[in-house]
Amino acid sequence: MKFLQKLKQPIDGAALAIFRIGFGLLMLWEMIYFIRIDFVKIFLTRPKVQFTYEYLSFLKPLPGPLLDVLILVLIGCCIFITIGRYYQKAMIIFFVGFSYLFFLDKAYYNNHLYLICLLSFLLIFIPADYSFSRSKKDLEHRKVPQYYQQLILKLQIVIVYFFGGIAKLNSDWMFYQEPVVSILNNKAQHSFLGDLLMLDGTLYFFTYGGLLFDLLIPFLLFIPKTRIPAIFLAILFNLMNAWLFSDINIFPYFMILSLVLFLDSNKVGQFVRNKLSLKKPIIKKASQETQIKKPVIVLLAIYFIIQGLLPFRHFLYQGNVDWTGLGQRFAWRMKIQKRKVEEMEFKVFDMKKKIIHPVSVYHYGLNQDQINSIAYDPVSALQFAQFLKMHSLKNKNMEEVEVRANIVVSFNGRTPQNMFKNELDLSTAAHNPFQLSKFITKLENR
Repeated sequence: MKFLQKLKQPIDGAALAIFRIGFGLLMLWEMIYFIRIDFVKIFLTRPKVQFTYEYLSFLKPLPGPLLDVLILVLIGCCIFITIGRYYQKAMIIFFVGFSYLFFLDKAYYNNHLYLICLLSFLLIFIPADYSFSRSKKDLEHRKVPQYYQQLILKLQIVIVYFFGGIAKLNSDWMFYQEPVVSILNNKAQHSFLGDLLMLDGTLYFFTYGGLLFDLLIPFLLFIPKTRIPAIFLAILFNLMNAWLFSDINIFPYFMILSLVLFLDSNKVGQFVRNKLSLKKPIIKKASQETQIKKPVIVLLAIYFIIQGLLPFRHFLYQGNVDWTGLGQRFAWRMKIQKRKVEEMEFKVFDMKKKIIHPVSVYHYGLNQDQINSIAYDPVSALQFAQFLKMHSLKNKNMEEVEVRANIVVSFNGRTPQNMFKNELDLSTAAHNPFQLSKFITKLENR
């Protein structure tokens, strides 16, 4: 009963407000980054191939000018989220627009983009605009944040850490220290630390220290006596990731921002208002509901059950999850594989004329993320093969077509091997995840 009472307890909204402001600013940074890399052109309009998610093939990119407008709209939403004006409306538009961009093509899937989708959805229902807001809404009629609402965000954050640690419990990471060896070796070649990064102690620190951090930090952040040391440890961990990896963009800073949610919300509010000489808002009417509605409890239970099950869905399929890609996304399997492409060549066979047409993956406007996706995700290779077949039948005056590929990849330091079985017509291979393992080669032992 005490726990249930605590869940509906009103809290100071300062910590949520700081998170809201940081979220808005980081999303603004992300949207400007999209403009800077010409995301619309390079990732959405120029490629002639879409690597769609299963069950989402109906999603298509809007015309280029409309996509540019959408980016500008999202920038506007970020500004309103930051200042707390029209917050919920801006949050809804941002969630829908950003998620639409995210689900258009799985080639640029990234765990932090997925996390943004989840948190922007949750923030729609959380009154993070209660404090430090420019909203015109009368304070008396605004809902006071309750403990369970901040707890929801904290649970989502620790899920990322915990399942990131669970994913590391595999033989490559535990016994062969891969891909840590490959990652540090590459970093050593471009860092003043050089050979220091390849010392046994350094390898053990990153391998087993990273594993223990991911598994333990969720619990340490919730225990009052270990919370402050855990927060400092998490800051160092994320700053180290920002230095070590060049492709995670805002992710470490986002995770640092989220640490404010684990602090005592009332103490955060008192500290900020003392520093800024602000008065604590006086609530003339009790606007918070005394009970958490049953539909809310049911929906939250379903949401977190799904979050808890998705990282284990790869057990439904045969083969190594990171090699086959089946169940690899939406599971927080972060930085646990390193691939080097040795060969990648597609060939279109005109079976009637007995002519073989070599095809470069750099044709058809593919960007580097899409090319990487072919090497990392066998389903993407099959989608590209299907595109080549349809393109050849429609535009090359071919009547009977087969598509074969030679994709040779080294995985976590192993000897390079072909991804698909020899003489396989990829254009007819099943996309069904339960049948796909029949066409992918088995990952070789070390």
